[in-house]
Amino acid sequence: MAPAFDVVLFDYGHTLVDLQRPETQLLEAYHEINLRLEAELERDVPQAAELLVSVSEQVDKMIGHSYHQGSEQEVDIAELYRDALDRIGIACPPDTLRWVMDQEQAAWFNGVLPSPHARPVLETLKSAGVTLAIVSNAAYSPESMRDQLRFLELFDFFDATIYSSEVGVRKPNAAIYEEALRQTAAPRARTLFIGDRAREDVRGPRSCGITAVMTHEFRQEQPGPELEVEVLPDLSSLPAVVLA
Repeated sequence: MAPAFDVVLFDYGHTLVDLQRPETQLLEAYHEINLRLEAELERDVPQAAELLVSVSEQVDKMIGHSYHQGSEQEVDIAELYRDALDRIGIACPPDTLRWVMDQEQAAWFNGVLPSPHARPVLETLKSAGVTLAIVSNAAYSPESMRDQLRFLELFDFFDATIYSSEVGVRKPNAAIYEEALRQTAAPRARTLFIGDRAREDVRGPRSCGITAVMTHEFRQEQPGPELEVEVLPDLSSLPAVVLA
């Protein structure tokens, strides 16, 4: 029997993985950042703990503010880091700025916790011939996000990985779903989206003719009485929906 859907588009954070800020590893990363900045600038710079607050936490706040404003335009992550460093009197060349961002993202690998159901579910769907893709709002570079998947040994399950930092706009902007449909060559009527957010992962896909379900494995956002949508308790329920 053919599956009900040929393609599954996954949200990433709080759908496939949980995210917990890895403070110890971030502090270690900012210690290395402190050493390099002092060597390159040939002067004292704030210590790791102060850099962590002034740069990392400030960047997080600026990203969060953009999301809370409802902006569909993705931020320029390099500009946010540059601004945070400028506020504490540090100007560094582009290569060093890129290295700073890479150091932070490498530390974040320790804060990405896959669902215990992720691998078996992906294996089941892949073995059934279902095309799999990630469609995620992510301020950081697509390269670093794909490196996260490689670190988790999940990258090879996916036929496409689409990030807002690459497309330039966030869910629920239609362009990001259309890009996913283009990359997977999928008929929208045979495509399923799964995520944890009503606006980005249900209303957005549906506006493009894509069926959507929610998961409550990590975040339990309620869809509200006006939005009829199937809510899965966790990823283990997904194959029954896709392969029905």
